[in-house]
Amino acid sequence: METTNPFKELEPDGICPPHLQNELVTEIDLIRNTITVIEIYIGDLFSLASVLVNPPHLTTNDTSDPLE
Repeated sequence: METTNPFKELEPDGICPPHLQNELVTEIDLIRNTITVIEIYIGDLFSLASVLVNPPHLTTNDTSDPLE
């Protein structure tokens, strides 16, 4: 006796209406652009915070006395 896969009955025929395809592509573009903007601002925020925590003049290996 052959068992049928119930999930094969759920598979669509592969045809997507053009308006639905356009909406999906638009939504994916919106998400990608939003993530890009967030990445730019968060990246700048983290670089600014790291500079504030470790200022360049304190991270040098210069051991000379600044008063001399």
